[in-house]
Amino acid sequence: MNRPSTLAAIKVRHVLFLALALRLIAVVFSQGYFAHDDHFETVNIAWSWQHDGGFLEDGSLRWEGKPDFGVIRSAVYNFFLLGLMKVTALVGVTTLDAHMYFNRLIHALLSLLPVFFGYRYLREETNQRTATIGGLLLAGHFLMPFLGVRNLVEMVSADLLMPGLYYAQRATKATGKHSRFALLGGLFCGGALMIRYQSAAAIVVVPLAMMIAAHRQREVDSPLAKGVRGLFSPALMFVATLLVMMLLQALLDLWTHGRFWGSFVNLVTHIGEPNVAGPWYRHLLLLLGVMVPPLSIVMVVGLFHKSVIWRHLVLWSALVCFVVIHSIITEKQERFMIPMLPLLIVLGMAALYQLEQGTNLWSRARWLRRICWGIFMVVNLAALSVFTINYGKRGAVSPLVYLSHQPDADRVLIDMTERNLYVPYSYWSNDRSGAVVLRKGGDLDSLLAASALNPGDPPRYAVIYADRDLERHLAALKERLGQYEVVSHGEPSLVDVIANRLNPKYNRRNESWVVRLAPRLN
Repeated sequence: MNRPSTLAAIKVRHVLFLALALRLIAVVFSQGYFAHDDHFETVNIAWSWQHDGGFLEDGSLRWEGKPDFGVIRSAVYNFFLLGLMKVTALVGVTTLDAHMYFNRLIHALLSLLPVFFGYRYLREETNQRTATIGGLLLAGHFLMPFLGVRNLVEMVSADLLMPGLYYAQRATKATGKHSRFALLGGLFCGGALMIRYQSAAAIVVVPLAMMIAAHRQREVDSPLAKGVRGLFSPALMFVATLLVMMLLQALLDLWTHGRFWGSFVNLVTHIGEPNVAGPWYRHLLLLLGVMVPPLSIVMVVGLFHKSVIWRHLVLWSALVCFVVIHSIITEKQERFMIPMLPLLIVLGMAALYQLEQGTNLWSRARWLRRICWGIFMVVNLAALSVFTINYGKRGAVSPLVYLSHQPDADRVLIDMTERNLYVPYSYWSNDRSGAVVLRKGGDLDSLLAASALNPGDPPRYAVIYADRDLERHLAALKERLGQYEVVSHGEPSLVDVIANRLNPKYNRRNESWVVRLAPRLN
């Protein structure tokens, strides 16, 4: 942070170019999916709608894996994904793997929104140097390109939340334009809510923060001004816009969920036991980790500087409220913090800027700044090179992509005896009636006894999800069904390889194999 002449030459277009370049690399190489919801609750649902329609015969929403009481998600994002599929279908795309390149491209473009608005915010609230560094972090933080092309509702809501909070903050300062900025803030934040209801943990405090910020701004601009009209109007416009957006969601649910605001009602009335429980401080440690200590520790200290709180009250209150609420609730999945990553980068840079203006260790000790930023850059560049090209769940996806290109792959044995997993069948075919599944604890003899397999007419292909003992699986197939030959290897992803080498006892390589029935000799 000590070369202003170099940083001054970097403009917003350069920051956006870097962000786009990194995300285009991810578009090409970062295939597959990151977590269950990245595919099975998003892409997989939309793909089934594309081929079988959005509703079942009983009129309920087609949603694989939904509980008996109904779907707990808004269908807005899934309809967006369906629209993307309609576009690629017009040009003859028939496989999910091919479509996903276009899908990732559109998401990469969406993920430029936090970069652009984060840069603008820092440029207006701090200085050019801080805005440039913040923009570069938003562009090239090791998680941003990777997450930017994912189908996680947490990331897509983050794409909308950052511009929403930017306009909400602007509404408290703009003379004569506060209504327009508050409207835009409400539209973006409303969109984030429609994508993921849990965004409300950040948005709920924004109207109050807007009123306080507007009051403080008026004390600066017009100390003698009286009345409260100017204080309430931006917040009221923001809230009114949010309510309209939620009304639209509630009306849409009448069609998709069968009752007014059905998705939200299902969510709040059927909150079950947490899937991933953890201590209250887990999210705090996660956020400190992704911003790389010791720099992240300095950022957090600066975040609670009085001037940072008051100057950035809208963004600050949204971040703190979100983290506090998610620290209180029992569910502690790491992806829940994704919407806060762009916000944390922006506020973290604002905090460092404020610290540099004072007389403290950070502002005086150049060596400390160099150490913190040096460690961050080394760790970030190493992680960026891994995540940006990581093929998520490669061992699960690539065998099915291979099968999608085989015209004779009408019946397939899925061998999961070594590990149970959610199989992304849609990468193979929307019609999975030809799949015979052998789960963990089962064996070929049980399938033969149940007539699920016929030795006289065995499946042409089998997918073996195993990290070891391939020969044992092939021998079992040969003994009961015939000779199978390896035709494709589902290699582990780069992240899987690294995790396995660091701790092979607890981290699988997650490999797989596609084998084909060898021609029988007459």
